[in-house]
Amino acid sequence: MARLDLGPDAMMVSMEGTGADPLIVKDIDGSSPGVPWRWTRQEPTVKVLVLSAENIKFSTDFAIWDDGFKITGPVEISFLVNGKLLDKVRYTTPGTKHFEKPVPADWLEGDIATVAMSVDKPYIAPRDGAKFGVILARMGLKP
Repeated sequence: MARLDLGPDAMMVSMEGTGADPLIVKDIDGSSPGVPWRWTRQEPTVKVLVLSAENIKFSTDFAIWDDGFKITGPVEISFLVNGKLLDKVRYTTPGTKHFEKPVPADWLEGDIATVAMSVDKPYIAPRDGAKFGVILARMGLKP
């Protein structure tokens, strides 16, 4: 039987295109053609296939919107795996960010995991009250 090699990004969810849509659990907006990121709300969450539980890291690339940061100031983002708090990071500047941290193997039981971010102070649009978290490019697990 041939072995299926899905590559190092098989457990990552890229926000570019519509391929992410079935993996979104909540708080991530729809895609726009040619745009490699999506707006999130307060707790963007995706589900990923767990191909291995050993030596796996939560990984995400996102940005904190400059104009929103002028209103919210520093934000604290919690990073969760299957509802368990992996870490909390306080971001004191806007711009592009990368987070990566090892996940305990016993947190990854089963074939599917949820990974999430929780933004403590979303930007609230004055015009319509919509809440915005971060600008998300990709999120998931990686070896």
